[in-house]
Parts: sequence; C-alpha cells; structure tokens
Amino acid sequence: MKQGKMDDVRQEKMDDVKQAKMDDVRREKMDGTKIFKLAYVLIGVLLAAGVLLTSMRGLPGVDIELYKKACALEDGRLEQIWPGLSVSRYPVAVRRGYAEYVIFNGDIRKRKPVLPVIACTAYPADDGVYILMPSKSVMDSIGQIAEGFSAGFEEALISRFSIDSKKMTDNQYISVLCHEAMHALQLSRWEETIAALTRGIGDSDIEARIVEAESDPAVQNMCEKQADMLYRLVVSDDGRPDTESVREYIRMRKDTQALLSSKTGIDEDAVKSCADLYELLEGTARYVEARTALALSDEDLYGQYLTSLKETSYGREKYYRSGMGICMLLDRLDPGWKRDLSAGSLPPAELLENIAG
Repeated sequence: MKQGKMDDVRQEKMDDVKQAKMDDVRREKMDGTKIFKLAYVLIGVLLAAGVLLTSMRGLPGVDIELYKKACALEDGRLEQIWPGLSVSRYPVAVRRGYAEYVIFNGDIRKRKPVLPVIACTAYPADDGVYILMPSKSVMDSIGQIAEGFSAGFEEALISRFSIDSKKMTDNQYISVLCHEAMHALQLSRWEETIAALTRGIGDSDIEARIVEAESDPAVQNMCEKQADMLYRLVVSDDGRPDTESVREYIRMRKDTQALLSSKTGIDEDAVKSCADLYELLEGTARYVEARTALALSDEDLYGQYLTSLKETSYGREKYYRSGMGICMLLDRLDPGWKRDLSAGSLPPAELLENIAG
C-alpha cells in the first residue's frame, strides 16, 4: 500500500510538471502572437511617423516613369477595370536597397523600410493605406518576393509567389502595381466581409491541411478538370457562355470542396470559406493585374494570364487563378457584375452562382 501511495504521488508530480510545461508552451504561443501583432501595429506607427523629406535623388528615373505610366491609366481605363481603382490615391513606397521612397501628391519622401522582407503589398497605417513595391531593378534581380494583402485585422495575409528568372517587363511591373492598388481598395471597402470569411475558416491550419490533401490523385484529377472547364468557359468564342455549362462548373467546384472536406476532415463550409476568402482578395487582384495588361495593349502579357487558367495549380495560387477566371467569366455573363461585388458583400463564386441561377 505504501509503495502504491508513493507511486501515486510520483505520478501526480509528473502530471503537474507536464501540465506546467504545456502551460509554458501555450503562454509562449500567445506571447508570440502578441509580439507578431504588436510588430505590425508598430509598423503602422512607423508608416505614419518614419518618413523623412528628401530629394528625388536615389530613386531611379525608370521607377518614377513606371509610376507615372500607372497613374496615366486613371484616364478612365482603371475605372473600367474596377470601379474606384486608383494608384495615385495612395502613397506608393518603392523599396530600393535599405530605403523606401514614398511617392505621393507630387512629392518623393525617403524612409527606412517598414517590413523585414521585400514585399509587394498594401498596408493600412494611421494616416492611410500604403502600397509597398520593390523597385524595378529589385524585381528584375530576385526570383521570389513576398506578395499579398497585409491587413489590420487578425493577421497579415502575406503569401509567396515566384516570378520568372528573366527580367520583368515594364508592363508586368505596372500590372503588379495595379494589383496592389486593388488590395489598397479592398482594405478601405471590404473589411467586414474579409473578417467574416476569416472567421469562417476557423482553424488556422486549415490551409496547410488542404494543401496536403491536394497530393491525393483523386483531388488532383478534380482540380485539373475544374481548371480546364473554367478556362474553356472564359475563352469560348460562342458569345455568352452557356448557362448550363456554368452551372456544371459550379457543381464541379462544390464536388471538389466536398472531396477536400472528406480527405481532410475539415468542415465543408470552412473549405468553401477558404476558397471564397482568397478568391475575393487575390482572385480579384489578379484579375485587375490581367486587365491592366489589356489596358496597356499588351496582348502577349494578357495571353499569359489566360493560359495560366488551364495550368493546374495548388496551394494558394489556385485561388489567384480561379478567382481571376471567375471574374473574367462574370465579364461575359453580366457587364455590370462589379457593382454588386464592389460592395464586398459576396465572394466571386457566389455572385457567379446567383447570376447563373
């Protein structure tokens, strides 16, 4: 009996130690989250207060010219691409070396970089939303940069994307700048919708589990069929796409999401929310990017965006492409669709389903 009591006491102590360690880990995670959020809050302060007036020297003339060419699209072309889209409305911080040059209202101001990575993004600060862009020479010299949408909600939604090893063309650079201008517009208009979709995802590792499931042959087969069908609907020469074919695409999307749900054990609504969130954020921005190429009369570049639709992709990139494709399909179905989506009340796929009936 005595030995049994000693064993019980020893076990209780071990359990206490184990619980204490778990509590420490939990506190570390919470502290890490707080530090992460605090860092981005501080960045917001730096964006507002860390700007120093300087001369135009230091920013290459090519970057200034590309900025001017992007602003020249405000002759009505950007408004046609997306209502309210503008580059000049926001300060554009062009990063070169260890400095950023903020172009706004005819002035160029120099400051220290506010992010630890070279990034294409939009970020809200105390004094407004900023667009962050690497300089053209930086874009030419690197193969991967951080790109995405840095929001003042729970987290900064920054993803990764690759660019070709060859130099980026001027029109590509301008198109990416307009992509980020779209993110700046989203920040000012869609906060409630984005927050609701983010809550719908729930578990923060859902995206990673979906990516893991995409290695399954059955999932890959469905994704390939879905991408091919969307591409054919977008490039079809038959005038207005057949409504029944659009409905078939929508059914295929739902079947793919159901399959992902069964493979991952994630609630189907959460799988849908993940797709809806990134198609709303990044799909519409990629659409703006493609349409900017068209506004610049660069048919070859626009053709690359179209071709990307039929190339099956996985991870977050698939939402960039599917969201862009759905927007292109909506162009063909209802020229006034952006009025509804501009309010940010519906993600693109839901709007497509409503229009298809």
